[in-house]
Amino acid sequence: MRYFKFFLCAFLLLIAATVFAQQGTFIINGTVDTSLKITNLYFGQSTFSNNDLPNSKKIPVTNGRFTIAGNILEPGTGFLSLAEDLKPKDPSGIKQFLLDKGNIIVKIKDKLSSASVTGSKANDDVVRYTAAQSAYMAKISALNEAAQRQSELGVSIDSIVKMYHTPLKEAGKDLIDYQINYVKSNPSAFISVLLIPEIARSSFNFIEADSLFGRLNNTIKISPTGKAIQEYINGEKKTSIGAEAPEFAMTDTSGKAISLSSMKGKYVLLDFWAAWCGPCRQENPNVVQAYHKYKDKGFTVFGVSLDRERKAWLKAINDDQLNWSHVSDLKFWKNSAAVLYSVVSIPRNFLLDPSGKIIGRDLRGLDLSEKLEDIFKKELRTTN
Repeated sequence: MRYFKFFLCAFLLLIAATVFAQQGTFIINGTVDTSLKITNLYFGQSTFSNNDLPNSKKIPVTNGRFTIAGNILEPGTGFLSLAEDLKPKDPSGIKQFLLDKGNIIVKIKDKLSSASVTGSKANDDVVRYTAAQSAYMAKISALNEAAQRQSELGVSIDSIVKMYHTPLKEAGKDLIDYQINYVKSNPSAFISVLLIPEIARSSFNFIEADSLFGRLNNTIKISPTGKAIQEYINGEKKTSIGAEAPEFAMTDTSGKAISLSSMKGKYVLLDFWAAWCGPCRQENPNVVQAYHKYKDKGFTVFGVSLDRERKAWLKAINDDQLNWSHVSDLKFWKNSAAVLYSVVSIPRNFLLDPSGKIIGRDLRGLDLSEKLEDIFKKELRTTN
């Protein structure tokens, strides 16, 4: 017991030392063009672990100058507003920026929203990142606007999807590649740790995201936000692309237990769905089409239903002609496989290779057909 107490005390001292090392102060020195006749501003600060709008503090502006000082544990969002509740009716009446420790200079020459902020390393990094990212975002916006114009001209949704699916996918990949390279090149920028969850969600590769996280400056990794993001990544790694699909067994429509591992040797689409789920039912024809196209080439579907009513489940299977293996424990969102795979919304699917490794996630519509086409083209080249 004495040793346990010793290690507990050492652990608590380590936490205290970490917090102390991270904590710092900031001083904002601001100037306001006197022609704007601003006599008061309102300031608030929040952390990335709390999305609520913070309470504000009234800041007097005297002879066109103001000063704000405070403590900070890690970079967070700073707010300067003309409204006490930080929600002005005119969006030009608020300035948001990344607050960091040290001396920060704010210059308000025209609209508050266009005020310049310098001296906050975290904010300076965001400004540089955003400027470089703008070209990628502009390309994505242009494609979306072009697709919208086609819709307004009466072009069918299916035709629009076929026209813009690949260009938008490629533009999105270019953006993610830029973000990955930015994180690798800027391990001490706080924006880097904020980009990692976005990168992970876009690629569904939380194993690579964990490797990317490992490149960060240690001060960022042990920050509250850094720890939260590390925990998030760790929780998602078990169902990441590149991970072995977690094993489970469940009873099928006849009451016989079927294990996921019994499907090894084929490419398997592990499909979480339910009879009551409208988007799932809308997606089912795409899955049916893929199943019939590739079932004789080594592809199958393993459906896991989050239904509660056996009758509705069986009827949906029959109505949608889902002629593959189906299992359910009829426990709704407490379905044991759904809990194991952290499924909190449906439709959700995972594509497994013949060894049981996850090679795709949330593949729907054209994404599913393109992925399977690519797989079986490669399989054909390998066998020839």
